[in-house]
Amino acid sequence: MAQADLIKTIDEFEAEYRKGIGTVLPHRPSKEANLDNIRRFGDGVGDYNPLWRDEAHAASSRFGMITAPPPFLYGVTLGVVAGETGAIDRRRVSTQYLPVNYAGAEIDFVRPIWLNDRITASEQVGETIRKRSRRIGPINFNTGLVTFTNQRQEVVATIKTTMVRYENTGHTLEYDRTAKGESGEAVEPMVEPADPLVWERDRRGAETRYFEDVAEGDAIPALPKGTYSVTELFLFTHGVLGTGRSPRAALAAEGSADLGGGGRFDSEHAQKRRNMPGQFDYGPQRVCWLSQIVTDWMGDDGVLKALSASIRHPNVVGDTNTLHGEVSGKSVVDGEHLVELQVRNVNQSGLATALGSAVVVLPSRVSA
Repeated sequence: MAQADLIKTIDEFEAEYRKGIGTVLPHRPSKEANLDNIRRFGDGVGDYNPLWRDEAHAASSRFGMITAPPPFLYGVTLGVVAGETGAIDRRRVSTQYLPVNYAGAEIDFVRPIWLNDRITASEQVGETIRKRSRRIGPINFNTGLVTFTNQRQEVVATIKTTMVRYENTGHTLEYDRTAKGESGEAVEPMVEPADPLVWERDRRGAETRYFEDVAEGDAIPALPKGTYSVTELFLFTHGVLGTGRSPRAALAAEGSADLGGGGRFDSEHAQKRRNMPGQFDYGPQRVCWLSQIVTDWMGDDGVLKALSASIRHPNVVGDTNTLHGEVSGKSVVDGEHLVELQVRNVNQSGLATALGSAVVVLPSRVSA
């Protein structure tokens, strides 16, 4: 497609995007939740919960078999196409002029994904909202509405994805990544390898957590994710999204020799085309982390009903991340004993790069 056909301003992008609102995109990605794919997903996000990878453990659970972790949805699709370009011919939108970032998701988990279910996704173009940033000027927040169904035509989950588009600033958007000590002073950053951490998780597991044992204000055990490395970026790319190579035309269009991870492996591309400080993660990777701290806490008998996530800042290779959370509310609605949680990912500088809220259904001793 000729260079003249490229959309070069945020105003033109918004006008073209609005023409496609309500369109259901023809691409319908699909993936089978077989044991290999479920385990590979866990490898990709660093979640080694035996409930979704150990057949003997799962057999003694309330499910009676392996199920997929709730965010396995991202292994089917990141669900970003509608929010990135709407119904516009994707060849007309380039990060040369209009970078794109993942801003968050609102997820409703409707039913479990059983072993060997085939999950298919459908995306619909949602609304766009114009805002303004002091750092990068006008921004369009675009939404994609993603519906996931199984082979029985049952809806297993929905995601409202938010993506942002803005005009290329031509420079890296810096932020303070300085490691801080307990009193807030700058300290030498320490590398904490992520690999051993996946084997050292403390999780509730088969010990039932009851609604009556939870109080508002209770802290959730921290979930250390270690220092984000190229390996962690690769594992998510390979384990969750799968493998694939870029044709020469795509490399030329994006001005990169390596579009692995959507260009995230190429530091120069990340800086010039995405305005990032360097190699950076996928936003959905941190959404999976926010889910993990919740599922580790609630145990095998809890149900993650909903998760809302907001990605506020980039997670760059070299950042050291820890997730924290606390109970923010309790209620009984239509016989379900609900617990609300606030969760967040915090890096070495104390910056919360991702915020989330979750709703969990817990068993009750009263109704047991």
